[in-house]
Amino acid sequence: MAAAAPGPVIEINYTRNQMFPLHNAVASRNFPEVIRLLETGYDINEQHYDRVTPLHMACLTGDIEISQYLIQRGAWINAESIDNSTPLCDACAGGSVECVKLLLAHGATVNPPLPLSTPLHEAALRGHTAVVEILISSGAYLNKNDTHYGTPLHAACCMQNPSIDCIHYLLKSGVKVNAIKNHKTPLHYVAMTSKNPEATRLLLMYGANPYLRDNSGRTARDIAGQRSTMASVLADFESTPQPLSQYCRLVIRSQLGPARLGFIKKLEAPAILLQFLQ
Repeated sequence: MAAAAPGPVIEINYTRNQMFPLHNAVASRNFPEVIRLLETGYDINEQHYDRVTPLHMACLTGDIEISQYLIQRGAWINAESIDNSTPLCDACAGGSVECVKLLLAHGATVNPPLPLSTPLHEAALRGHTAVVEILISSGAYLNKNDTHYGTPLHAACCMQNPSIDCIHYLLKSGVKVNAIKNHKTPLHYVAMTSKNPEATRLLLMYGANPYLRDNSGRTARDIAGQRSTMASVLADFESTPQPLSQYCRLVIRSQLGPARLGFIKKLEAPAILLQFLQ
């Protein structure tokens, strides 16, 4: 006797809305629905597939009202998603100054212990200079290497349209301009992506070494291509002796170190000298 044919396979399609209504309400910035769901017993720290909590989502969207409410109701400030991202990382990625300040005021860790990417990397990568400033003033590690980009300066320099203001702020704050990640400096990263001449000049002004080679033996100029504007900037730099004042400036900044660079603007010295040292 032949076996009976199997019955039709019944598939139940659960939408994200059905499975995680609180997450959906937060992502939709539906504050009244967030309040209703929490009052009916939904877990404020529920994690969906990749361990993202409602607070992660609120901070990523930059919704300060919902973020504040979730924190008041007991949301985990330093909850980690599957890639170790915290709500502060997401607030920095979204560029929300208000959410960043809120999280830090409630004990968010500015330097997570095991990050794939730190909050400072997230802000620098996207050129959120105001957020970068807050994080650095709160003690963010300037030269922490993440698992992908390298230092925050590497992250800021790897974009197709890098934020010059962000790169400048990082440099003024004392990041290592010749830091190495995967045998490449931030100058190499600029050459690989944007070939931005302004970013190139800025890195050189803060001591970038154009002669350093990657593991393939290439300088930034080699990577940029000889016909690029960036290659012309590098060629001009290499052929023009730098003034002694520039070397003095770099030595002074190096001796001060990142922790004391902020005191430069407080010195009782002519404005032109203070501007020069920064």
